[in-house]
Amino acid sequence: MKLTGVLTRASGLGAAVIALIAAVGCGNGNTKTVPTTGNFSNASLNGTYVYEVHSFPVTGLYREIGAFTADGVGNITGGSDDSSVNSGGLPVNFTGRYQVFNDGTGFIQFNNTALGTVTFAITLESSSKIKLIESDFDLNAIGTAELQTSTAAPSGTFVFRLHQEAAAPSTNSSASDVGVFTVSGGNVTGGAMDENLGGSINQFNITGGTIGAPNASGRGTASITDSGSFTTNLIYYVVKSGKLVLLVSNPNAIGSGTAELQTGAVSNGLSGNYAFGSSGDDAVAASATAAVGSFTASGGAINPYTFDAMQDGNYSNGTDSGTYSASGSGRVDVILNSGAPQVFWMVSPARAYFLIEDPNKVEDGTADLQTVNSFSASTMKGQFAMAMGGIDVSLGFNFAEDYSRVGVMQFNGSGNLAVVEVVNASATGNGAQPPSGGGLTGSYQVDSSTGRITGSVSNSNGGLDLAMYAVSGSSAYVLQADSGFITSGTVSLQH
Repeated sequence: MKLTGVLTRASGLGAAVIALIAAVGCGNGNTKTVPTTGNFSNASLNGTYVYEVHSFPVTGLYREIGAFTADGVGNITGGSDDSSVNSGGLPVNFTGRYQVFNDGTGFIQFNNTALGTVTFAITLESSSKIKLIESDFDLNAIGTAELQTSTAAPSGTFVFRLHQEAAAPSTNSSASDVGVFTVSGGNVTGGAMDENLGGSINQFNITGGTIGAPNASGRGTASITDSGSFTTNLIYYVVKSGKLVLLVSNPNAIGSGTAELQTGAVSNGLSGNYAFGSSGDDAVAASATAAVGSFTASGGAINPYTFDAMQDGNYSNGTDSGTYSASGSGRVDVILNSGAPQVFWMVSPARAYFLIEDPNKVEDGTADLQTVNSFSASTMKGQFAMAMGGIDVSLGFNFAEDYSRVGVMQFNGSGNLAVVEVVNASATGNGAQPPSGGGLTGSYQVDSSTGRITGSVSNSNGGLDLAMYAVSGSSAYVLQADSGFITSGTVSLQH
């Protein structure tokens, strides 16, 4: 699927965003009050953070990466931004401001001379990691920011994942790319990759490329040439030793992703219980796909494989089984008995990037080794940072809107669940707003073997159904399980 839109930003949020987010947990009249907790403040953001932001197709597609510096007292003292709008050009510099409330919610605002004022509603997982959505009136997106701890030139073997709504090889198609490349002395010396280009499945060797030295902000340029004689150009920012954020910079391409240093005994492939989350595009205009789940891999067998999925607003959940085979490079072929084949590339024995070899959709994601042997309600306890994004087609495709949420989710350890959030529903034209009726409360249940968590919360104006798969007691992949909504993301325990 490919839908294009013109990226323009003009935000009048400013102080209004502060007031809205500050009031999320406060109630009056028929508004439900859900108290939130925390010890966050403006001082919690102090240093340089690398971010990645990606939008949804209804209001206009774009991908954006960069770095900003927060001074610990509410000011963005500098930043460097690259997007699919200025792709291949020079980065845009900016300053700005931010505010963090005690529960970790707040906002960041960039004063970007090229793109206008950009405002994000945020929730801190910690002082090192931020979940965010764009809260402007005219656009909608989801992303993350992570404290930068290195700006050193990359070296070694990296597993990478790119999702492109307008693919560099063919801008009329979307693409998932997952693979591995080796960097030595500023050159890409080899590797391999799998690609789903608009439903066409391909496997390539990586035959060359370059990785330019990063500047003081950790920004550099790179290229990867595959055995199909195509060169993907990239802009990257160093997050830390062994992690890069990537932006595709070929003309008219819209794509971004990450790369992580490959470590450990990856030749063994998958082994153990994994939770996963994925998302992507399909052939239906203004729609999308998303899935969360878990599986057990042992001795070449996948059993069970449990999932909750959304495609074009149609919800499904079920189980499957299959087989897998691994190669020395960390590439793992998974053949499911009912679902489409999948290809995993192991970042480490505990983490993998993957794509789905499906001719009808272009979907990719990540999988993480579950660290709990037996899950229960008490596994999930505390206040979690949450961000989800995607598309709402509940009123039909002619009324589709981009839809994202960010905030906190509270598990009490014994089955009670609460959500305090702001939501950006693009059709309203209001930007990020707390939902009518205030906070949402309800319950959750946990499957002991799969780590599947089902939750339902509501207030006087409606409800929200959720399917989650826990990686541990501190993180999970999450999917909205309401028909018509293709929104997904992650939840992470605040600390």
